[in-house]
Amino acid sequence: MSCSVRDVERWESSQLPPCEDCLFMHALRANYQAAIWRRSLQSQPFVANPTDCGWMTDEDGKLAVNWMRGSPAPDAVMQLLSELPKCTCLSNGLKCTDMCRLQTCQNKAIEEEPVAQQSDSESDVDDIEED
Repeated sequence: MSCSVRDVERWESSQLPPCEDCLFMHALRANYQAAIWRRSLQSQPFVANPTDCGWMTDEDGKLAVNWMRGSPAPDAVMQLLSELPKCTCLSNGLKCTDMCRLQTCQNKAIEEEPVAQQSDSESDVDDIEED
């Protein structure tokens, strides 16, 4: 099975399945929480270090989810994704349209409210010629 840049352009990252490593880290966090609940009635429960169980500490010292331990994809896939065409609309000073190749582009024009259309009865009055 081969994969070309043209094939990858049709995919969005939200369509890609989560990796096995993400599932493993989620299982670690769920097991950690279940262990806390299981020991909740003990007077002095053993509580493992959360950083060993799918969590990490951020720069403020707060716990944060550690989504994965490694790269989200093999190096060949990451290289292929980095070679995808970039949005040329922005570099040319234009707003993107639905024809832009980047479907997740944040440079789209803000759609304005449509101008009120004349009703059929109003336009019929204009069509009548006075004698």
